[in-house]
Amino acid sequence: DRFITQDAVIDEFRRFATEKRVNIMLVIHPRKEEDNQLLGMSSIFGTAKATQEADLVLILQRLKEGMALSVKKNRYNGHVGKIDINFNEALTLFHEVD
Repeated sequence: DRFITQDAVIDEFRRFATEKRVNIMLVIHPRKEEDNQLLGMSSIFGTAKATQEADLVLILQRLKEGMALSVKKNRYNGHVGKIDINFNEALTLFHEVD
């Protein structure tokens, strides 16, 4: 079963990160949601293990009016929130939208 395998891999990543004191970034594509709806923790594909074991959950999402970066979980200090961002092609960088 793919979800059992996914949970086992996440367990191994968590063990390795804790043992070696390193950060691991895991990219998980979201499930299909309604267009222009903000994604949440339940939008993350697979089992809940991926979000339960994570220290930090970030969601980068394209929206009709631009893009948004949301912090959905922050085990370090608990601060969560969302900022609207755009990409400046000339400078090749992302910036916060006022």
